Amino acid sequence: MKELTTTVVIVGSGSAGISAGFELYQHNIPFVMLEKGDKVGGAGKFGAHGVFAINSKQQQARRVKYGYQEAFNGLTAYNHNFVNGELLSRFLKASAANIDRLHEMGLPVTVEQSEQRAHLNDPLVYHKFNQMREKMANWDQLPARFAEKGNRVLTETSLVDVDYADGLRAVIAESKDGERLRITAKKVIFADGGYSGNKAMMAENFVHAEDLLNLGERKSTGVGIQICRRLGATSNHRPVLFAHGCAPSYQINPMKRDNAIETLTNLPLLWVDKTGHRFVNEEIVYDFALWANAAHNVGNRYYLLVDQATLDRFKKETVPLEDTFERQFCDVGQSPRTDVGPLESIQTDFDQGVADGVVVKADTIADLAEKIKVPAAALKDSLAKYNAAVAAGNDDTFLKSKESLQFKVEDGPFYAVIEHCATLGTLNGVDVDQNCQPLKDDGQPLTDLYIVGNNVSGLYSDSYPSYEGIANGFAFVSGWIAAKEARLSLEK
Repeated sequence: MKELTTTVVIVGSGSAGISAGFELYQHNIPFVMLEKGDKVGGAGKFGAHGVFAINSKQQQARRVKYGYQEAFNGLTAYNHNFVNGELLSRFLKASAANIDRLHEMGLPVTVEQSEQRAHLNDPLVYHKFNQMREKMANWDQLPARFAEKGNRVLTETSLVDVDYADGLRAVIAESKDGERLRITAKKVIFADGGYSGNKAMMAENFVHAEDLLNLGERKSTGVGIQICRRLGATSNHRPVLFAHGCAPSYQINPMKRDNAIETLTNLPLLWVDKTGHRFVNEEIVYDFALWANAAHNVGNRYYLLVDQATLDRFKKETVPLEDTFERQFCDVGQSPRTDVGPLESIQTDFDQGVADGVVVKADTIADLAEKIKVPAAALKDSLAKYNAAVAAGNDDTFLKSKESLQFKVEDGPFYAVIEHCATLGTLNGVDVDQNCQPLKDDGQPLTDLYIVGNNVSGLYSDSYPSYEGIANGFAFVSGWIAAKEARLSLEK
């Protein structure tokens, strides 16, 4: 077994891990960073577009009045007091300084009105990365900065276990080719991003997990959580899914923006659940967290229904509906498009979707109901009521606006896009104190261990809250907190 010696081991190089590394780098504390992938970064690098913060210098310059009291009370109330109040407080109070740290790390952000349509009137708390490409490039350069001070970033190297007896002795890792590595260290920070990549843990915690579409880090398999639990850490919180939007399949990547099926997924058209009934005002599509929660609530799968006339109109016309993902792909200062089409490839895309099993096509409603295995009578009734609402411009059940009631579904052939609740990860793990140390049942912390980001329980009651950038902001700040506390402990 190969052996190394360092002071701190950081497991993971996503937002929490890279932030922890930057704190140690700035204070000349030697560390080894383990990254399972072939390059640094996690969901915060590849998917996140910004971070939540209050009282930043940019907000102060713009005289934003939303501060600590509003944020603390708002998040506490949103989560029905199922929160770790001390940790929430520490996160919020450090969030402004985190904005400055991001600039120092080469990951600059600008406070900007929320990119999601549902949040356009929210307080100005979202700090958006200035350019996604620049962010990713600068993230990739951080390991070289770390190495200048003798630190090591080991990619394609996974956490296996720890040697622990009343304190940390060593961290056991394994390279891609199977070589074991023993790293003698004084502290370890578990920043490996939750457990969304562990099918067994997902099935254990979430009903119908097989219908979830993981758009986050599949390499996040919960190893840090499992190790802490084995050593006595407790978890008293219910599982929390980092649900974020919906998507039809892995083959249709919403990040590529090149498929009409994905475009229609992002619009407030007609949706029905596994029972053949509508289940929500489809305008919920304009809030990623709540949209995904609605899908999660009906078993993680629903059907988007359109008919041939709808496809034909989108193919030929510009439709006055906004694609919910349009704003997400605008860099700072860019203006989003607020209509859709013409979608010249829509028929080709849907035909391919049928061939791939992503879309179901039928000539009659009864045949469609049989193919998607929903009760035919319920589906016919749902369509009749919806078509009447479109004709009247009035949805007296779900209160969908007249603006979004544009498309009946009445003339075959009919199409049902199979939509899945998308997840960027999980947001629960082990209980921690305000210093991000795992807590045992007796309330005492596990010495020398820190766990951060998506591995932590206590920030959310039952779902990802509709506060944009909150998970990524917490990841950066919690990684910073853990590294700072490890540093202070070493200095005693």
